[in-house]
Amino acid sequence: MIRALFLVPLLCWPIAAATPRIRVRVGVVLGAIAVAEMLVSLGWVLRSGTMTVMVLLVVLNCVAVVWGLMSDRAQDAENPAVRRIGRKLVIWYCVLSVLGALAVVGVMKGQRASVPPSDALLPLPEGLVLLENQDRGCGGNSSTICLRAFEIGSSANVSAEDVSDRIRRHLESAHDWSLYRGRGGDWSGCRDEGWVLDRNNRCVSVFDRSGHTVVWFESVAYN
Repeated sequence: MIRALFLVPLLCWPIAAATPRIRVRVGVVLGAIAVAEMLVSLGWVLRSGTMTVMVLLVVLNCVAVVWGLMSDRAQDAENPAVRRIGRKLVIWYCVLSVLGALAVVGVMKGQRASVPPSDALLPLPEGLVLLENQDRGCGGNSSTICLRAFEIGSSANVSAEDVSDRIRRHLESAHDWSLYRGRGGDWSGCRDEGWVLDRNNRCVSVFDRSGHTVVWFESVAYN
């Protein structure tokens, strides 16, 4: 339902614009922005930068509207009262959308945690078998913590320790992790990830449990 708001400037713009050429040009831009907002909000594209991209699209929406209003100089337009209403609607939409975006950024503190994707580990090196891939969801109080857990086995008669060693090398070579051995024999590492307004602290742990290798990914946002 909230996504229907993305269509407001696109629907109001034909009423606000008096010049056909400007109406079409800006309408095309607003339509493209509305499609982009829909795709990003659904998580179909740019999942790692959702908040950053959405704020950018809000700004682009307003820039397009302001440019269109400044360029629309027709003085003999039909239904001037209707045009004024349309202009007020798009202007108020821009004001409210910018204020809303600023409020969300303030609440989120420029951070956003989400469940790490499967490709944070996959695909596995040859000879290893994925036994379990669990989305553990998000929770927390003073911070948001999101988890994904993998359980890894081997297609050959390989010990869990050897599987863990291969997973560790895979994380370091294919995903640029720097892992450190803990006192309990597990391997772990943390780093900051995400775009400007989607920063989060992501950690990974590799350890053995019940003869299998377990890999935990944790994404944390302090908001």
